[in-house]
Amino acid sequence: MNDNISKEVGQLFSEYMEQLEKESERGTVIVSAALMDEALEELIKAMLVPSPGKEDKLFDGAYAPLDSFSAKIDFAYRLGIIASLTRDSLHLIRKLRNDFAHSALHMSFETNSVKNRIRELFKLNKVLFDVFWDVENDGQRRMFEILVSLIAYSLRQRNRNIEPLKS
Repeated sequence: MNDNISKEVGQLFSEYMEQLEKESERGTVIVSAALMDEALEELIKAMLVPSPGKEDKLFDGAYAPLDSFSAKIDFAYRLGIIASLTRDSLHLIRKLRNDFAHSALHMSFETNSVKNRIRELFKLNKVLFDVFWDVENDGQRRMFEILVSLIAYSLRQRNRNIEPLKS
């Protein structure tokens, strides 16, 4: 990895981590999913022919087919711009977001269902952790924060290599 990319990775990673550390556990999961959703939307838009109007009816509006995080994940996979591993990871993050956002009960990174999803996310992405460092002893929240930061960075990096479709 050249020095410029290393600096960029470090800066983006630091920005994500700084943002997430300010949040409650619920906020961390919801903000993380929002980061993924935004990065995925940017990635998809980079590939598509630009919208002719100010409003992009694929993404904006009551009947927009790509309004939901789930639809964006599946569409990006079907376009071939994310791999099945990324698709599965993003769906797990989406499910975690839904768990935290829609539960009236107290949810935390120590809740069994959350721990199980984080373990599954970790297993899917073990190679990423092995490349950077051993974080298994850093706790569920820290593992989640690191992983979503790495995934967000990888989505933003892919955006650079996308060739838009021609109209």
